[in-house]
This record gives sequence, C-alpha cells and structure tokens, in this order.
Amino acid sequence: MGKAINSRKFRGGAYATALSFLVIVVLVVVNLVSGRMFTYKDLTSTGKYSLSEASREFLKGFNAPVEIYYVTSEGEEELTIQQSAEQIAAANDNIHLHYKDPVQYPQFVYQYNKMAEITNNSIIVINGNDDSKYCYIDSDQMRIYDIDMQTLTRYQIGYDAELEIIKAIVSVTQESKGTVYMTSGHGEWDWIQGSDEESLGKVTETFLDLMGLNAYTVRYCNITKEGAVPKDCNILFIGSPISDLTEGEVTAIENYLTGGGTVILSLMFNTNTFVNLQSLMRSCGLEFYSGVVCESDVSRTVGDNVTYVLGDYGKRNTVWPGVVPIKKTEVQKKTTTITALCETSSKAYVRELTDNLALTDSDTLETYPLLVKSEDTFNGVTGTMYVFSSTYFLSDAYLTGSASYANRFQLLECMAGVQTEDAASALSIPNTTAMEEALQMTTNQRNNVAMLSFLFPALILVAGIVVVLRRRVEKVTTQ
Repeated sequence: MGKAINSRKFRGGAYATALSFLVIVVLVVVNLVSGRMFTYKDLTSTGKYSLSEASREFLKGFNAPVEIYYVTSEGEEELTIQQSAEQIAAANDNIHLHYKDPVQYPQFVYQYNKMAEITNNSIIVINGNDDSKYCYIDSDQMRIYDIDMQTLTRYQIGYDAELEIIKAIVSVTQESKGTVYMTSGHGEWDWIQGSDEESLGKVTETFLDLMGLNAYTVRYCNITKEGAVPKDCNILFIGSPISDLTEGEVTAIENYLTGGGTVILSLMFNTNTFVNLQSLMRSCGLEFYSGVVCESDVSRTVGDNVTYVLGDYGKRNTVWPGVVPIKKTEVQKKTTTITALCETSSKAYVRELTDNLALTDSDTLETYPLLVKSEDTFNGVTGTMYVFSSTYFLSDAYLTGSASYANRFQLLECMAGVQTEDAASALSIPNTTAMEEALQMTTNQRNNVAMLSFLFPALILVAGIVVVLRRRVEKVTTQ
C-alpha cells in the first residue's frame, strides 16, 4: 500500500487532482467577486437598457426629493420599464425607488390610482415633501404601439418609460406654469403628415412631451360650443386652422385678450381669405396675405431652398419653412405695440406658390417678420398675441430635443415670457424598441471567438495527444 502511494503514478495523479481542484476554486472565487464588482453591459446598438445622456444631465442637478414606486407582482417585471425606473433612481440620491406588489398592497396603490384595475409594471411618482402631489403612470402609457392597417390591430413597437417617468417627476416637483388650451373645430394640426382619423385636430406626442417636460398642462377647447375661452386658460393656442373662425369665436378671443390673456397663432398657407381670422389679426394691428416669403441671402436658408428661412435665436438658428407674409395694418391703435421677435434678412421677397421661386429683377427686396408680438393694454391690463408666420415651424422634426435648430426654445420663450435654454426644455429622450436585438459581431470578432472557443482547445488536445504518444514510445524504447 505504502509503495503504491509513493509511486510516481500516484504522485502525478494526486498533483493533477489538486491542480484541477485549485483551478475550480479560483474560477468560482473570480466569478463571485466579479459578479459583485461589475454591473451588466448594455451591448444594444441603441442603448436600449441604458439611461440616455440627456436624462443623466437633467437629473444631475435635480434637488427635489422624489419617491418612485414600481407596482408589479414578483416575477411579472417588464425589463425595459424596470431598468428605466432603476437607472433614474440611481442617477440622483434624492430619488428613491420602491417595489410594491399590488396584490399584497392594494390599498396603497388605490389611493394613487382610482381606476378599477391595477396593472403590473405601473409607476407611481410622489413628491417626497408633499404626498398630495403625485402622478400615476399606467404601464400602457410607457409602451408605444402601431396599427396594422390590414388587420386593424395594434402591436407594440417600443417603450418610452424613461420619458414618461421624467415628465412625472417634473409634474410633481415643479410649480405648474399654467394650462395651454388648444382650439379645435377648424382642422387645427390636420396639416401634420401621417395623421390618422383618431389624431386629427390634436397636437403631436412631441408637442405634448415638450409641454410636459416644461410643466405645462395641455387641454382642448371648442370656443363655439363653450361660448368663451375657458377661465383657467393661461395660453390659448390656435394651431394653423384650415377653416375660418366664426364671428362669435373672434369676439370671445378678443374678450380674452382684453382681460390680459395670451394667444399664440400659427398661420397656414392660403388662409388669407378667411375673413374672421383676418379680423382677429387686424384687431391686433396685423394682417397677412397670399404668397410665400423667399430668402435670397443664402446664409439665411437651409441649403439652396429659398422657402426654408433661418432666423436668429441667440447663438443658434430657428428654421421657418413656408413663411406666410405678415405686415402691420395701415391704421394702428395708440395702445398697441408691435415687435418683430424674429425677421428675415433685408434681401427677402414674396412670390406666389409657383414652380419657379428664383429671384428676378422685378422682385422687391425687404425685411419680413417671422415671429411677431402684438401687445395691447386695456384698463392697465395687457393682452398679448404671438403670430408664427410658419405652421411648419412647429413640426416634430424641429421641436424635438435632438433637432439642431432652436425652435423649441423660441416657442417656450413666447409661452414663458423669458428666454429659456434650460435642461428640461432641451431634453431629448429616445424611445426604445420592443424588438429583441441580437448581438452583431464583425468578422474579426467572429474569428477571435472561434479561435478562443475551438482553436485553442483543439491545440491543447493535440498537444496532450502528442505528449502521451511520445511517453509511450519512450517507455517502449526503455523496456
């Protein structure tokens, strides 16, 4: 027995066993330590499971205490929504995330959601200093759907959980800047390309997101039906009507202005024949007429398109596609003050919408307003109307935070009355896709993986076989 233990074969086997055991122990320890030291890596091309850089910057300077409750039963978590909530909470020490099972804590959830049904993966955002300020986000609000026009069924294409949660944080922590009423009944916003029957007459999600991130509430009103502008209206938005206002609406809007209200009007092509809309404009000392403003100064156009005019906004540009010509009326009230907040160059001209818009010798060059502010004071109270000469100024492409133009800032300045280039107004939060994304590797990466996975083990195996054969040959030769 002792001779067997002291044999060379036994010692070699024991050494191999001990070495194998040591390697396994080392691998287990490394796995445990690395699991605690390192977090997951988001390898998706769009950063699907990561907080956007814009959100991180916004949350970095956020000081208000916020409690976020992720409402879901155990095992029912939806990864994208869950990680959005977790990463928003991790980005700022003033934001805390809690989990609430609606089955175990129904009363807690019901006090913030009066609906009969509570869905998993909903979010409750509460002001940490005042729990009467809260926002309930249904899980469906954080999903993006599209409609299959053949089957008329909707299907999920993505998520906007990050955006909805941050909008909720703004709504419960910042004082409301007021209620914006969008007029309806005249095809407002119907010019938006791709509008379906359900969204006709409604603003886009981009506009709603912009309002929400800047603490405005958006509602709709039909002045003809209601007989007056709503009493809680802080800003009345007339978004490019494609049919004329009624005389009663004009009277109601003028009364609203007389009481110190604020109106924002954007103009649409070929509506200069609208008698009542023109009457509203003239009551503010302005009028508009047919044609489109063209810019001959190439430094003030987008590419060589003379109808895409660039305006100045601080160190940035705003873009005004398809500008409607505006001018002051010949007769002005002494109480009216008109200010052009943004203008073309002095080399602009007006042309009817024809195929050839190029400058000719017969064109008269002058400066045209792009954005006009008209103020009129009645009994010490000042009413204000802003007129945007381009309806497409408000397109999604120019209002999104990722746009290179400053259109969103120009709009918000009119609404707030001050120049605003803050983090919230500039926030651009990308949506995430609902599709699972496969890891895409380059040719070199595939070759490296193949080498590590197959070639090296094969070489080791061949080397082992060679060593065994050589030893057998040596043993035979020795004998």
